[in-house]
Formats: sequence, structure tokens, C-alpha cells
Amino acid sequence: MATVPELNCEMTPFDSDENDLFFEVDGPQEMKGCFQTLDVGYPDESIQLQFSQQHINKRFRQAVSLIVAVEKLWKLPGSFPWTFQDEDMSTFFSFIFEEEPILCDSWDDDDDLLECDVSIRQLHCRLRDEQQKCLVLSDPCELKALHLNGQNINQQVVFSMSFVHGETSNDKIPVALGLKGKNLYLSCAMKDGTPTLQLESVDPKQYPKKKMEKRFVFNKIEVKSKVEFESAQFPNWYISTSQAEHKPVFLGCNSGQDIIDFTMESVSF
Repeated sequence: MATVPELNCEMTPFDSDENDLFFEVDGPQEMKGCFQTLDVGYPDESIQLQFSQQHINKRFRQAVSLIVAVEKLWKLPGSFPWTFQDEDMSTFFSFIFEEEPILCDSWDDDDDLLECDVSIRQLHCRLRDEQQKCLVLSDPCELKALHLNGQNINQQVVFSMSFVHGETSNDKIPVALGLKGKNLYLSCAMKDGTPTLQLESVDPKQYPKKKMEKRFVFNKIEVKSKVEFESAQFPNWYISTSQAEHKPVFLGCNSGQDIIDFTMESVSF
């Protein structure tokens, strides 16, 4: 396929009145030569092509004019020894447009102005602590851990675990834990000087999202067959359950007395 090199800067300016000839409905039958003669041309030599290594000022109007001119060439009677193809048009643009990098400023964790437009990977699961206590929704905004059996097993909550932005490492995966079918997410806040776990109500039109606020993010850590959930907002504080029955799920500092290890069971719908 033939290629078209650089246009000469001595060509008639495209912003002149002569440029309007290209846009006439019927167009002129002859377009005078501002092109050098080459072995590629129209048989009556009224249209000729010029090759140059010089650069021209790249302007959008010139690009449009060039495309219209080529369209005119297609419609003229007669036959070309070299026929333009659709792919040939793409060679013109590299001479008219310049590629420039797009730079964007970095943003911190609290900047919600920029978010990645990507799909959010989710996993539906149930969690039990290492004593096999299940997590249930006791009050409208409180989780408790207790043993369930028989028909009561259906009371345990199903989490929608979203894989979100955060500080990812080999042993830590940032996730957000929402309750399936409810507009509630586990979040961390400072209350009375102590990091606290809570269930926070959210707008279902806004959540989940890839760039969750840091209070919603937990670092999922796999330890053998168990998983732990460390608060991204408060490092070394974990989702915990008490040794006692029917106690609220809370944020603990891994003192050794509380339970921070869970088994995770995937659920499909």
C-alpha cells in the first residue's frame, strides 16, 4: 500500500478563499497544481502530488480540507494507476496531528473527584469465628456472634465482599464488607478515644465503588485456612468476636483474648 509523506509548507494556505472550492457541491472540474509532478497523478495532470520532508503548521482546518480534497479525487472520472484505500487516509493524520501525553495530578485517599471507571469484583460469603460462632444481625445496626443450628442457621448474614483500592501487598488484600440485601457496610470510627466497629448506612446509588473511603476498607489477611480483617483506618486493629456467646462483633487490638480468625464460606446465588 502506498504511503503519503509530509506536505510542503509552500502549499497554498488552506485558510484562503481557494479552500472554499473544495466544499462546493459539484466542485471545480480542475484543481490547479500546487503539487509537484510525480509518477502518481490524474491522467490529464490537472491534479498532482507533492512529496516533501518539511514540516507544516498542523491545523485541524488543514486536515479537514485534505480529506475533502481526497474525497474529490475519488469522485473524478477516469482511473488512477494508484487507487486510494480507506487505510490510506490514516497516513495523513500523523503529518497534521501531534501526539502529546496526558498528565494528571495524583490524589490522596480523601479525594473523591477522581475514580477509576472499572468494574468491582465481588464475592458473597459467610464468616464464622474459630469457635464456629456465626454472625447475625441482632439490632438494625449491630452484628453479634453466636452458635446456630438447624433452621436457625439461615439467620447468619451474607457479606458482599468488594475488592477495592488500598495498600495491596502479598499478604494483604483491601476489601469492603457490605451486608447483602441491605445498604449497610462495616466501617471504623474513633469513639471516646477508641477505634470502634460499626454498621454504617449508605446510599445504594453510590456504593459499592472501587475507591471506598478508608473507614470502609479492611485488609484481608490469609493465615493458613483462616482469614483476618485488619482496619485500614486503624492498623493492628481487627474485626473481632468475644469468647463469650451472643456478644457484639467489635474492633479489637489482637490482645490474645479475643478472636480475630475466621473461616470464610463462599455463597453463590
